[in-house]
Amino acid sequence: MQSLSRALTVLAELNREERPYGVTELAGTVGLHKSTVHRILTTFCAHGLAARVDDHRYTARDGLAALRPPVKRPCAPEHTLIALGRRLGRLVVLAKPLPKATGLVLQVAAVADGDRGAAEVRALGAAAVLPGDAVSLRRSALGRAYLSALPVEQVSGTPDLLDTLRRIRATGFAHNSRPVASLPRMVAVPVRARDGSCAGALGAELTQPGSVDELRRVVSVLRSGV
Repeated sequence: MQSLSRALTVLAELNREERPYGVTELAGTVGLHKSTVHRILTTFCAHGLAARVDDHRYTARDGLAALRPPVKRPCAPEHTLIALGRRLGRLVVLAKPLPKATGLVLQVAAVADGDRGAAEVRALGAAAVLPGDAVSLRRSALGRAYLSALPVEQVSGTPDLLDTLRRIRATGFAHNSRPVASLPRMVAVPVRARDGSCAGALGAELTQPGSVDELRRVVSVLRSGV
């Protein structure tokens, strides 16, 4: 135990500052003989806890990182969605386009429901919204929010649809008053890529029919996440 205590003392001192330490300096600081410190440092180098800079100086390395078990974290989009879902206490969906030969197809890319991520939502059953589900471009809030952010010349449709998209561009969000396929009543905002192009749409469930206050609150939270 005394040997372990000595080694930990040297390790703590070696990590005190991000700079090389000489054997003589370390020995004087921790109160050990130079030969003892040298043996400890040689062992540290063999296990990735230290690196030899030159004949007499050593620097710390994070060899313990390899011994740590990997931390399983949600991927970035789902991590953001879980935070938004927790904040809103409801279903939140990210939709992204898939380029196809016949045009653009929008699908669910990530989903969270309150504190639940995609894996937990999937376990709820067939009625849940799941990654990979198709999203209606022209009927759903997610689809219309996405279309509204595309260049006008790239979007075609009925006069009613084009008029709806103009209103969405003016307000910055889209919403549907009834469920569309597996999607519930939702409000959605476009998601922009770094270059300013539209990368998808982010939406949240609406639980209070006709509530303008709910609509404004949810839109504000969604915009904070894009």
